[in-house]
This record gives sequence, structure tokens and C-alpha cells, in this order.
Amino acid sequence: MVIIVERKEDWAKYFPSEDVLTAQEYLEQPRENESGKRVQVINLCRNYKYLGHGYYCSLLAEARGHKVIPSVRTISELTRKSLYGLALDDLEKTLEKALNNHPYASTEGFTLSLYFGRTDMEPLQDIARQLFEAFPCPILLVEFRKADGWQIAGIKSGALHKLREDQEDQFANALDGFSRKIWRVPRSRRLARYDLAVLHDPDESLPPSNARALESFIRVGRSMGIDVELIEKKDYSRLAEYDALLIRETTSVDNHTYRFAKKAESEGLVVMDDPTSILRCTN
Repeated sequence: MVIIVERKEDWAKYFPSEDVLTAQEYLEQPRENESGKRVQVINLCRNYKYLGHGYYCSLLAEARGHKVIPSVRTISELTRKSLYGLALDDLEKTLEKALNNHPYASTEGFTLSLYFGRTDMEPLQDIARQLFEAFPCPILLVEFRKADGWQIAGIKSGALHKLREDQEDQFANALDGFSRKIWRVPRSRRLARYDLAVLHDPDESLPPSNARALESFIRVGRSMGIDVELIEKKDYSRLAEYDALLIRETTSVDNHTYRFAKKAESEGLVVMDDPTSILRCTN
């Protein structure tokens, strides 16, 4: 894991980590790819303007085969509403219901800050998650305006060094939730060659793989140098952390399994069942 900041002082209020590099360090001192180990990069530069440090860090990360957030595609889409507006069409249909129970429901507009798709305003958490899925960016500033109905007037990336003290706590908690591997994995743990996510539903009555089979996946994966982790529907935003996705739920084109497969494929993961297979086999 690599965390990139514009300046060292931008990270001064957070937990010290050897994984934190300045943009200049990342650009000038390439990190060696340890035995083909996948590298997740979180780009927290002050801005992502074209040809700036933030932009180049994401561009270089992709060139190195690293998984970076935000990607160059996300950076480009957030620059113009003509690009990101299409992705908001379906989301805006659900705004009215969500904002009816919101503290700002009686106002004409407000700006919501999102940290890795999380907000402390519970009525808007589902919208926050969907926005992060559409535009994976560490900090998003979303402007809501009321005309005939609620609309998303604008969306842009935020900056770490501009956060208030209360926002810093929210950001830190969201980062910890987004990538538990930064803080919670013991440093002595043997590094796996690959990370495999296995999507399952512990409450499914007739699952494709029972608990014993899932345990076997984990055990055999470990013997092959593969870190196998069981994930659930709620872990959609974490797909970029892995190298592959194995779906062990009953698949269907009209539920989250198909959405998981499409997202994983778009992130460059090896996927079973892949979206095309789900379409064919459930038709």
C-alpha cells in the first residue's frame, strides 16, 4: 500500500506510516514491485489538475500496474459535468426520497463531503456509497440544489489539507474502513502473491459453496501463496483491493452479483463468474 500526499505536513495529523510518500518521492523514486506483489495506491494530492503532480501520480501508478484511486479516468470524468452527468441520471431519481429525512431538507442547497464513500449523515449513506462506486475518489464534494426537485448540481474532488478537525476524524475512520490492510495486518505476516475475494452470502439457504467448501478455498489458497478473503454484498467498494473475484453466491443479472462481476472486470480483476457468463447462464 502506498499513500501519496503533496507535502509531508499534509499527513502530520494522522498515524505515521512508512507507506506515506510525497508526490515527488513517488514520481522520482519508483518502488520495486516485490515479487510481483500487487500495490494499492491512494493518491491524496492537493489537486488532480491536468499535468499537475496529482494527475501524474495516478498516470504513473497505472503505468506501473498499480491499482490507484482516483484513476486517471475518474480524474478526467470529474473535470466536466458533461462527462459525469450521465452517471448521475439514475441516482438523481432516488434523491427526493433520501432527502426528505435529511437535516437540510428545508434548505435550497448544501454541500456534502464524502470520505471513501462514507458520510456521517445516515439518510444519505446509500447515495454516498453509490457516488463513490461511480467516482472512486478519496474525498468527494457533492453539491445538492433544489429546483423542481433535488438535483446534484456538481461533484468534485476534495483536498486533505483543507479538512476541518472534525472532518479529519471522519476521514481517518473512513480510510481505516476502506483499507484495513494499512493498519490491521501484522507487519510480520507473510506477503501473499495474490489477493482473492470470494463473494458469499452467509444467509443463503442453498449456496453454491457451503461453509466447509469456503474453508477449503482459504486453506488451498494459502498453500498456493494466495490470500483468500470472504466478502459480502456490503464490501462492493473494496473490490479494487483484490486481484481476482470468485463469486460463490447464486448469480442473477438483476441482483448485486452481476454488479460485482461488472465492477471487478472493469477494475481488471480475474472474475468467475464473469458478466458474460452470468448473462448467458441465467437467461
